Amino acid sequence: MAIMRFGLLGSLEVRVDDVVVHLGSVKQRLLCATLLLEPNEVLRTDHLVEMLWDQPHPSSAPANLRTYVHGLRRALRVAPEVAGRLHTRTGGYLLEVQPGERDLDRFREAAQRGRDALAAGRLELAEASLGSAYRLWREPPLADLPLPPALAARLAYLDEERLMVEEDFVQAKLGLGAAAELVGRLRDTVVAHPLRQRSWGQLVTALYRTGDVAGAVAAYLQARDVLAEATGLDPSPELQALYRDILHHSPHLSADTPATVTGPARRPLRELPARIAHFVGRQHEITTALGWLDGETPPAVLGLHGPGGVGKSALAVQLADHLADRYPGGTLYVDLQGSDANLPPLRPIDVLGRFLRTLGMPGNTVPTDPGEATAGFRSEIAGRGILVVIDNARDAVQVRDLLPGDRTCTAIVTSRRMLTTLPNGRHLAVGLLPRHAAVELLAVECGADRVAAQPEAAGRLAELSGFLPLALRIVGARLASRPHWTLDQLVDRLADPHQRLDELEYDDLSLRASIAHAYAALLDGDDRDRRGARVLRLVGGSQLPVVTPRAVAALLDESARHAEEALERLVDQRLVEPRGPGTYALHDLLRLYAAEQAAADPAVDRDAALGRLTQLYELGTREIEQMASAGWAPTLGRERTTSPWQDAPTSPAQAVRWLAEEHANILAAFTAAAQTAGEPARLAALLAWASVAVLRRHGYRHEAVRLVDGAVELTDRLGMPLEHAAALFYRAGLNRGTGDPDLVAADLLRCLELVRAVGDQNRTSACLEALGILHYRTGSVISALRYLDEALALRRDSGRPLLVGASLSNSAMVRMAVGAEEEAFAGVTEALRIAREIRAVGLEGAALSMHGQVLCRAGRWQEAIPSLTEAVAVTEHSGDLPSRAEAYLARAAAHLRLADPAAAGRDAALAGTLAAQTGDRYVLAVSRHAAACAAEAAGDGATADRLRREARETNRSVPGYREPHYEEFFGPL
Repeated sequence: MAIMRFGLLGSLEVRVDDVVVHLGSVKQRLLCATLLLEPNEVLRTDHLVEMLWDQPHPSSAPANLRTYVHGLRRALRVAPEVAGRLHTRTGGYLLEVQPGERDLDRFREAAQRGRDALAAGRLELAEASLGSAYRLWREPPLADLPLPPALAARLAYLDEERLMVEEDFVQAKLGLGAAAELVGRLRDTVVAHPLRQRSWGQLVTALYRTGDVAGAVAAYLQARDVLAEATGLDPSPELQALYRDILHHSPHLSADTPATVTGPARRPLRELPARIAHFVGRQHEITTALGWLDGETPPAVLGLHGPGGVGKSALAVQLADHLADRYPGGTLYVDLQGSDANLPPLRPIDVLGRFLRTLGMPGNTVPTDPGEATAGFRSEIAGRGILVVIDNARDAVQVRDLLPGDRTCTAIVTSRRMLTTLPNGRHLAVGLLPRHAAVELLAVECGADRVAAQPEAAGRLAELSGFLPLALRIVGARLASRPHWTLDQLVDRLADPHQRLDELEYDDLSLRASIAHAYAALLDGDDRDRRGARVLRLVGGSQLPVVTPRAVAALLDESARHAEEALERLVDQRLVEPRGPGTYALHDLLRLYAAEQAAADPAVDRDAALGRLTQLYELGTREIEQMASAGWAPTLGRERTTSPWQDAPTSPAQAVRWLAEEHANILAAFTAAAQTAGEPARLAALLAWASVAVLRRHGYRHEAVRLVDGAVELTDRLGMPLEHAAALFYRAGLNRGTGDPDLVAADLLRCLELVRAVGDQNRTSACLEALGILHYRTGSVISALRYLDEALALRRDSGRPLLVGASLSNSAMVRMAVGAEEEAFAGVTEALRIAREIRAVGLEGAALSMHGQVLCRAGRWQEAIPSLTEAVAVTEHSGDLPSRAEAYLARAAAHLRLADPAAAGRDAALAGTLAAQTGDRYVLAVSRHAAACAAEAAGDGATADRLRREARETNRSVPGYREPHYEEFFGPL
């Protein structure tokens, strides 16, 4: 069978039976080399681009990479032994290499045999094995290739390995009495590598053994000067001890005894805990970390930060194991106990003492002064290529003295906080597992067969575990210990939020204990920490899905600035996570813990905080309504209060952002307040009244529906007739175009009955107008006009211009349908005038939309387009999605009549998107029907047929709706 050889330790070579395989262009050779450096592993495309090109990468790099892969694969096909070795995998490529085929692997195997022999005192075998390893280096790695910076940095660790082998080889030769032949070689080594203290010690020893005591002393003094100038440090304790031995002519320095500057060859340190056998996920994090370490300026510190239970320690161990070949000196490891509530955090001086003893320093010589111990530690590991893993750090102070000061060494540090003050560091956030990885981890823990048998239950367990590795390990351990349980059984146990944290405990694993440690640190801290603990309880008690400074300010009854300071304190402790400018998130399981802690606070304090939160959202949505409606809002009669936490939007653009951040919180605040028996429940009814229309108009239909359904029940329970009427009115508005028109009419008629009973003329007119619009949408034009005329008469009597303008605009299309074209145009023109006089941007957008629709109905298609285009702009500014959808549909009709099917299709699609967002299924059906007409006009019959089928299917789900002008524009559905 043919023998394959891959050469990296010199010019790049691929040989089959000593015949060179020609690999093609320089970039293809660089690609091959990069794949050979990490064989049998999938290297992601972005990593390969980083390695093959200088910064900045050309935009064509990914496409060029595919070309080079194709070329390299073709080059490798010349020999059957290498054909098929280059594989394409999801997101990257893999080069298959068998054991012993790389010269780098043979080098490492021979080097390890030599080190083992040296440690056992078998000097002849050590010399032979280490010499064999050293001779495999033909010249510098990939000497024939122009190396991009990232690839050059990736090869630096190979030089370190070669130097370590050379030092071990010299050590064996010294032990065999070859001092004289080594002096010249060692002088060249220290000139080339002046900071390698082991080589200086070997040179001093070799000179002494040849009888050149003065030369040995001079070499030591030169080493001391070089180290002081380059690093500011004294020679290592070992090198200083060697100097003292020379001055005292210690007998053990004679040629027939081993040199004591290094003693027997050091075995690599192996302090790393056992890695997880089946490590799941984190490929992105590992690739990112390796990319940093392979970069032009690799970091001295790699920081992994994230909340408790997210798997930082496991990732650190996995990374360290992955990096083992890069650090020939091995790995030091310490758990600083900064995240364990049952153990005190370790002091740096104690850790340094342990490290120094591990490194070979006699216990009675370990410094007790922190500064001396730090200097000794850094001197001891300098040049040795050691990876230091520092786990569970509390803060940067606990870590700083434990960091290496030498470029051959690197530290991996894990902490809940991002320790940004550590020097020369890069910081990687460790987040929750994606769903597929969470399910895979569960399968590893409890058995793949059980997960495969109940995939839906496994996914639900992953969700209930919050995709948090610690919680998933607990769930997996519980299932593994209960082989008779089905996954569904544990789902049922975890589904109760009040019991979930109790269920997430097993043996020595406890999610509650992990969270409690960070929370206890806040309670034991200063005033700012204790405020952070209070914020956590308040957020947990209110169940806010999105944490914003304004919401926390209301809960605290303090300013938004103080609230943001408290939230940032919680970010430092990884108890909340920033999600974007002005928004934060609380993990679901941590939220349950916070709710537990909140239950211990006095009920009066909890209710007061919830009341302020509810008021915040009522006042905010009222301000948004007033901006669109020239100062009018549903709850305008409510007294305006002044509090430090008030933060209402002051412009339409701010309103859009405000609702984007708070729409889910409005529903959460309502739900929490509605469940109380006191003042917060009454405030919840007012919040629903103020916010439902605003939420619907801005596209937050889901929240609006849940809010109004809850408000109908709440206001009926509390005996609040006016608020109950408002809830019925808004429920009817939300269901119009989506629900059964008879049920919509029933809500409106009951609302009309209630508002007439209290003599509320304005709300009576609103109910009448809504009934008129409903009748028009179901094709009953005459009854629609009757309701709308009655509403308009009441509004003219009221003297409220805004309401008059709304009635004039809303009735215009109905007047067109009964042939009263002149009245329709006069009404919508007056509505526009009123809107602009009183600066009611909401009415202006709706009236512009209606004006364009009326123009279309009158056949004035060309005139309609500018009006509708202006309507789109104004409604986009005001956030009125339903009026904008109507404007798009009318403009689509105009474009069709003006023979521009492409523009018609775009407008129909935009209308459909908005209809889906607002939940209006009838308008969605019309939009698809309009798009079908546009496709047919463009000659695309297949698309037209598909869209028409979709339109009819959608329309069948909302029977009873048929607006006459849409049938005129696009034909019957």
